[in-house]
Amino acid sequence: MRRTWVGLWGILVLGGCVAWVAGLGVAAHAGEPGMTVGLGSLPTIGWTHFDDGGNLVRVTGLNLALGYSARYYTPDDGLRPDRFNNYWGWGTFALIIPYLEFGWLYAIPMGEGPQLFTIDLGFIYIFPRIGLGFYF
Repeated sequence: MRRTWVGLWGILVLGGCVAWVAGLGVAAHAGEPGMTVGLGSLPTIGWTHFDDGGNLVRVTGLNLALGYSARYYTPDDGLRPDRFNNYWGWGTFALIIPYLEFGWLYAIPMGEGPQLFTIDLGFIYIFPRIGLGFYF
């Protein structure tokens, strides 16, 4: 019986660590063309897109589930620090299974430059998701 509890706790701890790491993401320098890289974030590896005013309005690329992802920031001025930013997105898992996502991302400035720490509260279909990220 003791082995069962040790195994169960191990699975719970490992699962919690994977879920926490899956929410971490790293994205490109805001305001300049660049790439985005993340662990478990959608997209995992991708490219940032800006409007004519230099606002980050879209991120597209590939995800760890072997699919394509696109995330759009809905405010008129793109992703902004010190406020909740609405987003919606779509993509695929395993190249053919579609998904839709929506949520809110709060961006906190870090230091003097354009670095941001983000807290992402969203849903993939009806399944809740929490993520942390770093934009630089």
